[in-house]
Amino acid sequence: MIRRSCCPKQLPKSPKMAEKKDREPAGREKSGKGEHNGRRIGIMGGTFDPIHIGHLLIAQAALEELSLDRVLFIPTGCSYLKEGRQIADREDRYRMTALAVGDHPQFAVSRMEIDRPGNTYTADTLRILHEEVPADTFYLLMGADSFCMLDQWREPETICKLATLVCAERSDEENTHADTPLVHPVRGRTPETQRDLLAERFGAKSVILSVGRMDVSSSDIRARIAAGKSVKYLLRDPVIDYIREHGLYRENS
Repeated sequence: MIRRSCCPKQLPKSPKMAEKKDREPAGREKSGKGEHNGRRIGIMGGTFDPIHIGHLLIAQAALEELSLDRVLFIPTGCSYLKEGRQIADREDRYRMTALAVGDHPQFAVSRMEIDRPGNTYTADTLRILHEEVPADTFYLLMGADSFCMLDQWREPETICKLATLVCAERSDEENTHADTPLVHPVRGRTPETQRDLLAERFGAKSVILSVGRMDVSSSDIRARIAAGKSVKYLLRDPVIDYIREHGLYRENS
């Protein structure tokens, strides 16, 4: 199957299509009295090309360690951070994400970015979520690489104002007792120094979450599939079945 670019081909639907059994907007649940109580909602955005076990482990760790009520997965539509690279069609990425999280009672997936025309930006997404459910508190989940680059994103001050930042740091057992912490290879920063910088510049509230060592990435998974190698235990079985059925990531696809 041809791997298509992320450029939109359809008009956007309402951002209130946070897909889950209850079909309520992100983080909203109905009570017997019709009242809305604020909840703690984790936001995990990403290309999810494809979504893998590492994403799910980070979400589960945040759910437990931060006492979140829900983690909302938001596949990107047309990400300016991925310009110049061909990625799988947005509908394929959305469906794989839905298959990966569908049986978890506290995971949900939203169409709000894949149905938005043009480039999608985290600051805009957080604004929309706050307008829909102003009583909720949002926690933006990301890896250490993204966290150490966040001050280069569009409107970092807005992101830091509207969400608590959660940096999922992959701890390395071999580095546990080292004199120097792990350093981001591009920025030359540790999550700790980036946390302090974001707090000083933008008043950010950040949490560093240790999630253990996970040597898994979407790019490696795509390469394995293209080479005809197994990705069992790296992806959930329904996602593997979807990739096989739709011929995604095959060499020369």
